[in-house]
Amino acid sequence: MTLQARIERLHAGTAKVGCLLNPLSGQVRKRMPAIQRGLDNIPGLLIHQAQDAASFKTAITQLLKANIDVLVIIAGDGTTHAILGHLFAALTPDQWPLVMIIPGGTTNMTPLDLGARDKPDRAIERLHDFLLNPTAPGLVDRPVLRIEQRGIGAIYGMFFAVGLIARGVKFSRSPVKQIGVTGSIFTALIMFRSLIGMISGMLLGRQHSEWAPVELTLTQADGSVQHGTYLFALVSALDCLLLNLRPYWGQEQAPLHVTLVDQHPRRLWRSLWPLLSGKGRSLTESDGYHSHNMDSLTLYFDDEFIVDGELYHSESLQEPLRISATHPITFLVLKDTVNIMTHSIPGSAGPLPIRLLNEVAWESNKPVSPDLIPVVDSLIMRFGESVEAVMLYGSCLHSDISLDEGIVDLYVVVDSYYKAYQQRYLANLNTWLAPNVFYLEIPHQGKMLRAKYAVISIGDFEQGAQFWFHPYIWARFAQPSRLLYSRNNAVKERINSASAHSVVTFLKSGVPALEAGVYDVKDIWTRCLTLTYAAELRAEKESRAHHLALVNLSAFTRLTEVASPMLTGILEKLENGKYRCLSDPETQRKTLWLWRLRRWQGRVLSILRLAKATLTFNNSVEYAAWKIERHTGVQVKVTPTMRRYPILWGLTIAWELLRRGVLR
Repeated sequence: MTLQARIERLHAGTAKVGCLLNPLSGQVRKRMPAIQRGLDNIPGLLIHQAQDAASFKTAITQLLKANIDVLVIIAGDGTTHAILGHLFAALTPDQWPLVMIIPGGTTNMTPLDLGARDKPDRAIERLHDFLLNPTAPGLVDRPVLRIEQRGIGAIYGMFFAVGLIARGVKFSRSPVKQIGVTGSIFTALIMFRSLIGMISGMLLGRQHSEWAPVELTLTQADGSVQHGTYLFALVSALDCLLLNLRPYWGQEQAPLHVTLVDQHPRRLWRSLWPLLSGKGRSLTESDGYHSHNMDSLTLYFDDEFIVDGELYHSESLQEPLRISATHPITFLVLKDTVNIMTHSIPGSAGPLPIRLLNEVAWESNKPVSPDLIPVVDSLIMRFGESVEAVMLYGSCLHSDISLDEGIVDLYVVVDSYYKAYQQRYLANLNTWLAPNVFYLEIPHQGKMLRAKYAVISIGDFEQGAQFWFHPYIWARFAQPSRLLYSRNNAVKERINSASAHSVVTFLKSGVPALEAGVYDVKDIWTRCLTLTYAAELRAEKESRAHHLALVNLSAFTRLTEVASPMLTGILEKLENGKYRCLSDPETQRKTLWLWRLRRWQGRVLSILRLAKATLTFNNSVEYAAWKIERHTGVQVKVTPTMRRYPILWGLTIAWELLRRGVLR
């Protein structure tokens, strides 16, 4: 049966579903009774339990003989890796059933990257509901690594690593794994132990065999050769690893991400964050950081390596180990609607509505004061060719205050922090915690124009609008803004798309926190804005959210209507122009818990950003005192001591204002 026929049967509700469960997987052991109850509730489900290579093969053979349309794997990365090998040995990919992976192991990189973040019992409930009331299935295509070497059979998996990473995994297989820690905490422990091993290796002159680097030769498909000694090398078919790590930044259009770090890289500690977060375009090969996308590659080395957490050993330094990408495999993903700290909102289920994009574009193209022209010109002169766009947002859009009396709020969107700044420390600060905030004054026609502007990369802006857990970006740009400058039409489309995503993310995050009932647009936006204000240390009065909803009501009304196709199951529009919130008590409870996490996260981020602003913002103390007085009426007397120790002063004032309830 073809893949398309299986998808059609799944959509029609006639699909045959098989399940392979590993009872020894980390999370399965913890939740076995609930998992078993959930599986028993799914009618016609074929269940096989397996816990080693022989039983995996037997179970897969029996399920394939039953001609299942969907194979559900409830296990971790190691089990999934073994099952992929048996599937490739048994069938060509076009004959496979759809594969659904429920994260049930100690590590679950593959399902997390695909977008499946439920606990096993909750994911089984979701599968049960989907099979009873099938809708268009969520499908994700991913290639698989094929790893071949003479003397060993073909190995299939999603993640390959050698060097420091392999040694960390080897360490994890005994002492850490035995204490029963799973998930992200387990990964964090292994990363911490690996860093300790790397540090000790440096201190011992890299003679410590347990954490020694690896010597290898890499040959690409085009014949180019790279030889050296590396801290680690990895090859991945996943876009994102555990803890939201993206340790690759290659620009080639190819399915496999390949990254190597030299044995003695320059500025390692400064480069760790760009290296791990996928923001490594600033890292150079001359400094020891290599990342490319490839279709295939050949490695020569004699050392241990891992594939999806399972340990192997290269057979010979003379025999090449070849890694290539298979044709993409189709995975069924029923995504969790509850957010977590590292992933704010599940990716959009389909393209953005064209009416939403048009509404955002129309709003961003409205006329602005001509006094902004010299301000924009000054910013373009400062940041040069790195400027992608300049945006206007904030209270100045709906205020009668002239530009020479108030301060306009701008965002400068750049292509690279390291191209934007001459001072490397500013680029590092911006990479570490975006955005950087600056102050600008320009004399113009006998008056002084003032602006506060934030600098952010276009990649961070797009990520912040759609995926950041904290609302710092999407809360601001769900509201109307103006695009004052864009490099070209392609950039304009990216900015408008990110702003449209901000609207969707804002409503998806805020509306489920409301009680079920009927609301008008003003109430919806007032309550959601109140949640976002509470997630930052802000001096505005509690009535500020109501004021914003009132002055932007016509825009919010249009935005809510054109975004509604993305809000199915959350908001339902009524004939009278109001909306019914479809939250249930459990969803509301979970959503409010997430907003409590955002408030705590926001306090930490606000303090860090304020501390960082003392390094970037001229007259930061005077500005902060003026801002507090303007929004609260509380006067703060600026003293020489405050100017000398702005961070200490800021912490003291923030604590006092929090105690008095001025900041929330």
